[in-house]
Amino acid sequence: MTDVITLAISGWFTPHGTLYHEEGRTLDEIAPEDWSNLLAHADAIDFFTRADPALPASDARIFHLTITAGERSRELAVNDPFEAPELALLIRLTRRAMRDRLVLTPDMLNEQQLEAIRTATRSRD
Repeated sequence: MTDVITLAISGWFTPHGTLYHEEGRTLDEIAPEDWSNLLAHADAIDFFTRADPALPASDARIFHLTITAGERSRELAVNDPFEAPELALLIRLTRRAMRDRLVLTPDMLNEQQLEAIRTATRSRD
């Protein structure tokens, strides 16, 4: 299995009516320190074996978190507000791993995005 995290959020309203959003990152797209911190915390709170949380209210925001590490994989629906502080920290670590330090490679960008980077880099010279 490929090491990967996927985070989806459902049950919230936006001006555009979006009720579901999902993002995923493979291990090579995540800073190693972020992956280590996330996996260490997941192990510390028994993420891969913990019981499912109580059913959410119909208007609740739900974080659907999937972590695959080696042969272990688990999807857990985490209700917001969080039932435990360790789940809140797990979501924060996941968001950091996915957003704060996303490693971009040229093949992940379209031509317009690459040109914008080239232009910005040239203007610094």
